[in-house]
Amino acid sequence: MQKEVEQDLITIHTPHFGELEISKEHIFHFENGMLGFDNLKDYVLISDEDTDPFKWLISIEESDIGFPLLSPFLIDVNYKFGRDYEESYFAPFVVITLAGEDGNISANMKAPIILNIENLKGEQVILPSEKYSPNHILKINK
Repeated sequence: MQKEVEQDLITIHTPHFGELEISKEHIFHFENGMLGFDNLKDYVLISDEDTDPFKWLISIEESDIGFPLLSPFLIDVNYKFGRDYEESYFAPFVVITLAGEDGNISANMKAPIILNIENLKGEQVILPSEKYSPNHILKINK
């Protein structure tokens, strides 16, 4: 039985989290990749106490590529992330730019990442509404 468990684990090496063993049942597959990274299809979502409420979407194929994520509802409680998603199965996130050239932290509210926690599929969608910006500046309380 131990061998079966080991076969279902993948080891990746990340710059921020070191070596991680990932169960295959925790890998999200992005059929079309992500914007600018269409060749990378498989990702794992990492939660870390030290960076909460941020999460990290790390590529399985190239584990040095990762995206800091945040729930869009922490930025806008009325956020609408596109077509009707069943909220119990889908988790939306926005990609965070930690420090742009201007020193600001911003969120891409225009192109959220939607994770289906039931079938482990992911997609990045571009919202047609002009309501949201790809560079929404976050105000950080220190």
